[in-house]
Amino acid sequence: MKDIRTDYLKAVAEYGSISQAAKALFISQPYLSKFIKTLEEELGVEVLNRQASPMSLTYAGERYLYYMDDAEKIIQKMLIELQGISNMKKGRLKIGVSPILATYTLYKFLPYFMKRYVGIEIELVEESAATLESLLLQNKIDVCVNSLPITNPEILYEHLYEEYNYIVIPSNHSLYKKNLLEGEELDLTLLDGEKFILVKPGLGLRRFTDKVFAFYNIRPRIVLETLNAENAFRLANNGVAITLVPQSVIESVALKVDANLYPLKSLEFKSHIVISYQKNAQLTPAALAFIQMAKERFRNLE
Repeated sequence: MKDIRTDYLKAVAEYGSISQAAKALFISQPYLSKFIKTLEEELGVEVLNRQASPMSLTYAGERYLYYMDDAEKIIQKMLIELQGISNMKKGRLKIGVSPILATYTLYKFLPYFMKRYVGIEIELVEESAATLESLLLQNKIDVCVNSLPITNPEILYEHLYEEYNYIVIPSNHSLYKKNLLEGEELDLTLLDGEKFILVKPGLGLRRFTDKVFAFYNIRPRIVLETLNAENAFRLANNGVAITLVPQSVIESVALKVDANLYPLKSLEFKSHIVISYQKNAQLTPAALAFIQMAKERFRNLE
């Protein structure tokens, strides 16, 4: 059970000023100042050294956060135990997921979990891959549906499925082939300097795309960025520019495809979709059940 007081105090310590912390927390500076002043009156000590620049915690402030963090761990342990006692009749599961996977993957297994465990409240957090990893490490989400690569050693993951990714060449492009032979491959080095539609930085697909570009020394001319992979696919199919999209997007979109679709056949450029979790976290029964059910669902779909 998160205590907002610790979040506010940690923010001031991190940003070195009440004004900067207030901006980061999306609250007003007067409100945060009053909040901390009230806290100090309750505790009977000053928790901030206001004479320091940047502002820092006093020794009392450091000890306060130490004990509050300790208390939070005890409360979390209690909640996990109580959730187990309730035999999954009640509880909450916070699932992080990228916008792309939320659209093209989550529906394949989440409804089955919700039907089996009707008492488990689901909270979805849709963010970029980088943000989701940060939230996972802060214990602000329980599990995360995302794609490799994951390089942080504090995050573990379970494999769900893998899929091909496709280069989409519009029909009005010089590289387009009217009678494309099945299995015909594209020399990716020819894409250097070409116009591209890409999903925005921070998304798992963009990290993957950047990896492909680096491997083939492709310097794209980015004409458009979007949060939506389906949008990128539709625009490419209608002649705007080249793009790269996962197999699941192509299969899910009801669209007459006029573009050339070239799969990236190298095994290292297949997308690996996983469920990740913090290495040292004590997973709740709901999180463990969710991971197990997701793995079973995709084994059955293979």
